Amino acid sequence: MDTATDRNEDLEIDHWHEAVDLAGLHVCRSIEDLDRELVCKLVRLFPGTDIALLLAAEDPGRFRVQVVLGSGCPWPTGDTVDAAAWANDRIRSYSITYRNHTLGRLLIDRAPDEILDRVLTAMLAHYGVALVNLTLNEESRQATEHYCASLQALEEGIVLFQEGDHEAVTARLMGLATAMLQATAGALYVLREVGNVESDLVLTQTLGIPDALLATFKGQGGTAWPQCLLARSAFYVARVEDPTLGGLDPADLPDILRDIVALPLRYHGVDAGVIVLFNVAPETGNMHDHLDRMNSLGQLGAALLHRLSLEAISARNRSIEKELQIAEAIQKRLLPSKAPATTDYEFAWRSVAAQNIGGDYLDVLTSDLGDVHAVIADASGHGINSALLMSSFRSTYRAEAPWEEPADLTASLNNEVQNEVGSTGMFITAAMLRIEQGSRRLTMSNAGHNPVLHWRAATGKIEPIESHGPPLGFMEDAEYGTEERTLAPGDVLFLYTDGISEACDRELDMFGDERLAGILAANAHRSAAEILEAALAELARFTGRLRYDDDVSLSVIKVR
Repeated sequence: MDTATDRNEDLEIDHWHEAVDLAGLHVCRSIEDLDRELVCKLVRLFPGTDIALLLAAEDPGRFRVQVVLGSGCPWPTGDTVDAAAWANDRIRSYSITYRNHTLGRLLIDRAPDEILDRVLTAMLAHYGVALVNLTLNEESRQATEHYCASLQALEEGIVLFQEGDHEAVTARLMGLATAMLQATAGALYVLREVGNVESDLVLTQTLGIPDALLATFKGQGGTAWPQCLLARSAFYVARVEDPTLGGLDPADLPDILRDIVALPLRYHGVDAGVIVLFNVAPETGNMHDHLDRMNSLGQLGAALLHRLSLEAISARNRSIEKELQIAEAIQKRLLPSKAPATTDYEFAWRSVAAQNIGGDYLDVLTSDLGDVHAVIADASGHGINSALLMSSFRSTYRAEAPWEEPADLTASLNNEVQNEVGSTGMFITAAMLRIEQGSRRLTMSNAGHNPVLHWRAATGKIEPIESHGPPLGFMEDAEYGTEERTLAPGDVLFLYTDGISEACDRELDMFGDERLAGILAANAHRSAAEILEAALAELARFTGRLRYDDDVSLSVIKVR
């Protein structure tokens, strides 16, 4: 009797299996198709019954409402719920599992008989297997698409990295971006200074949209656009969801613009610009994947633009370096090329610029009467501005020195410098001297410069010649005094700029005037050239280097 009953039950179960065709669950091409197939089978098995299909959510113990049949279910589709919240005496709960993993639950407002219970359990088991297979297939498809997109980006990157023309690169990026999202229009903006988000965005490429229309776009409240897009990752906005399309003033937007994708060009923290695409075609359901690929394109674009920017900077630097080398050669030729033709004095000089060109100047020349004129000067700062100012100073000094008294010459040069520097705050310190032929009478005027060290051979002492007025250019019509002395055989005049006295060692101790005076005293019996070399050698030993933070200039005149 039991055997016959079991046979009848098996026949009835087979009948229901055949009726619901469980194999049909495994031929569905998408999860949506699978859910529709399951619903058809549930309606056939349980017509007019309230049913809820729940799939596991990210939060443990919570479920997403996938399908609702009938009007008795308390939840709408799409909600995330607690499965136990729909509870009454009639509710039966079936687990949907795969290899001990809970995939979801089916809640049914009915107590099926034993046969339907077995059929439903088998159907949900098939549903679980089909759901896992579809999920794995979708993940595999997405992985394949990402891999293919990466290969495409790599291929494009190889081609683009071989391109050295900025316009060609930006045009190619614009074309790739619009093609990837089938956009009807787009614009590419590049930062004027790649890497500096505070610099202006420059409209570099457009496609399908007039430049004049883009120029009318403003952020809400009149803020700059698309500057506000730089701080975000790639995003998509539909106009039906956000009338501002990501921050635009709605008053500026024509009706034809329906949606927008913004793609900041950013690579390893370096911002290069932003691409804006209008009216994209792909389905918004896949937009997350599209944005992932767009972010990859944005990284590629930023890397390309950063490379081009660095190459342009490097080219400019090479050009500037070449120009500075030329300027350095020219400035060196402005120094005296040979000593004045006299047997009464020895001369030695050296000028070392902190950079290619400097703001120091020294000179020594003779007048038609045989008088010796010498100067040492230091423009504030160092570099191009100081060199330009000093070049003008040199021209005026050489033209006027042989004809004017030192005090008058200093006052005249002061007004000339003051007129040139204006309100820039620049100035020149200078010490100018004249030694009369025959009498060896020294007349000096010092405009805010370091003391000139005068070694007197007769006493073996150094007598500094201090400043007689302010630096040149401080004030108009300044008056300057002079100091007169008579030189004797063996006397030495040591002129220098503050680049040597203020040079520091590794402990930041300064070289100082006293150390310089000591070098002069120890070497005054030697030739002018040897005194100069002794000072430079001690400076190099003290600082541990041959280039200094400021220009260094020395001039030595020794009476024979």
